[in-house]
Amino acid sequence: MIPDFLVIGSQKAGTTWLDRNLRNHPNIWLPPEKELHFFDFPPLVPFFFLLFAPMRPIRHWAKNRMVRDFAKVREGQQALGWYVSYYFSIRTQHWYLSLFKPAKGQVAGEITPRYAILGEAKIAKVHALVPDAKIIYLLRNPIDRIWSDLAMFHRPKFGSQGLHTADPEAIEKFIGNATHQASSRFLKNLHRWEKYYPPEQIFIGFQEQIRDTPEQLLKDVCLFLGVDASDEHICAMAKQRINSHQYPDIPSDIAYALAKLFISDIEQLHRRFNNPHTAQWLASAQQQLAKGA
Repeated sequence: MIPDFLVIGSQKAGTTWLDRNLRNHPNIWLPPEKELHFFDFPPLVPFFFLLFAPMRPIRHWAKNRMVRDFAKVREGQQALGWYVSYYFSIRTQHWYLSLFKPAKGQVAGEITPRYAILGEAKIAKVHALVPDAKIIYLLRNPIDRIWSDLAMFHRPKFGSQGLHTADPEAIEKFIGNATHQASSRFLKNLHRWEKYYPPEQIFIGFQEQIRDTPEQLLKDVCLFLGVDASDEHICAMAKQRINSHQYPDIPSDIAYALAKLFISDIEQLHRRFNNPHTAQWLASAQQQLAKGA
């Protein structure tokens, strides 16, 4: 059953890097658009309705996305039929499955980082539609992830280096938002997905692997998906930093607050995975707590 795999997250943990690299593999097919948002958006409602959403940021995001993709159509990078179907059709299960058009011998999947935080009822619907799908979940230091998410949210207004000029109340509001926090609560998310998908159908990767051993991580993903993992299919792009921005360091008071917020999650993550990545996350959080004590 197509799709064969779903990359469910995390936001700001390397999903764009994975998207660009998987697109270069001849045995993997991905839709023209990253982030289909089928399972996390309201059912049936066509995407273009978001242009009339009550919240301005959503309207702005939808408009920019549609304009960007239409530019791809004009440049011949995206088929007009796919664009029209994606943005203007009623979003049914049949519509969703029709978006996947792999060639013979290709596995097909999609990458929508918000799927990680789906509630159990929605994950049950995912499983009912694609029970054999393989699930890929990339993790990152929970504290760094939410700070990067915050920086991306404010970048259109303040730029990559101007985050320190943002209203402290706006920063506190963002960090206090339950949805933003949920994207950093990896184990809670993973536990919900594990109720429906067995361990052999779930791959866990770490953002630090993209930095330190990107080619090996990409080979591991290919092996997990059952496609050729030989060196000839691991392109030079694997070593490139993609969608990467340099943001100011986390202010000490915010770092302390985030360490208090996520220390329990990080301790549990380290108990489960017990690797150098989670060890570093734990040491960093403990250091921030010691500074603020």
